[in-house]
Amino acid sequence: MSEDPDLLLRKIGMRILKRRKELGLTQQELADRLGIATTNIPHLEHGEQNLTIRTLAKLADALDMTVAELTAD
Repeated sequence: MSEDPDLLLRKIGMRILKRRKELGLTQQELADRLGIATTNIPHLEHGEQNLTIRTLAKLADALDMTVAELTAD
């Protein structure tokens, strides 16, 4: 049985938000670390934006996590 992609994106988004707050980063600071527009961060955190492997790797690095930690169930 495969997992619902929308649910998976929401779970990843919640992890991004939680970790960003744990690190005391603003959305602007995270966007700067990722080299993306600040307006994209809420979309990531709410699971509204599909993620590429590159973006997952950049997020993991920016949040001092592994891709496995970001995507783990």
